[in-house]
Amino acid sequence: MTSTVNSNTNNITTHLLTLCPTAYKSATEHPFLTAAATNTLPTALLLQWLLQDRHYALTYISFIGALLSKLTIPTTSNRLSTLSWKIANTLIFSLNNIKAELALFDKVLIEEFGWTESGEVEVLPITRAYRDMFAGAGSGKASLLEGMVVLWATERCYFDAWGFAKRSSGGDKSSTTGEEKERKSDVMTRIFIPNWTSEEFEEFVDTLEELVNGIVKDEGVEHNFRQETTVTCVAPKMPQASPLSSILIGSEIHDHIDLN
Repeated sequence: MTSTVNSNTNNITTHLLTLCPTAYKSATEHPFLTAAATNTLPTALLLQWLLQDRHYALTYISFIGALLSKLTIPTTSNRLSTLSWKIANTLIFSLNNIKAELALFDKVLIEEFGWTESGEVEVLPITRAYRDMFAGAGSGKASLLEGMVVLWATERCYFDAWGFAKRSSGGDKSSTTGEEKERKSDVMTRIFIPNWTSEEFEEFVDTLEELVNGIVKDEGVEHNFRQETTVTCVAPKMPQASPLSSILIGSEIHDHIDLN
């Protein structure tokens, strides 16, 4: 699936995506994605990755809450047409969506992997790096624009990556057989990849892009933002638990995050 995001080269989002194309391609066309799309991931690796991605999703809740706290909700009669309300509406939608996604993670992990929620899941370094990135982007020192850029960038990368996986599937089947094939190794193509390449998710990513560009236009900060923006292009040596990387895009106040 190819995103329908606005191709206007004057948009700050388009500008940001042009700054490190090699790293972006590496992040969104990683061999892990091909393995996921062809049901050839070892079960232990797949379980480990799903547990880490579940933790990533849990950190998302606090991040969205922090972004909501930065908004001033208008009380005027035209509230629904204001940028602030459109941002709030989208963030609330994302919270509802992540609630459903967490329920999906739990269902798959419990029913197909026999996972139990007793005990803590070890959070690996790259997952902590994402958690720290969200904490920084949602902190009091970060602006709403900076936080929204990070939200859009991670979601855009995620959508593009799983879109690549979907295109890579080619109808291939796992070499495993029986219960192993039915209940474990094909969960990505059967459940998660369709979810992460859906039209609804694509529309969400496009909406985030429109909102980011809307904030830049509304605040009249595009020139300064272009001048001050620094981009961390992440194309790490993928650790087993987190084979999907992201482009982390933020302003100069964001710390460099080394995910190698």
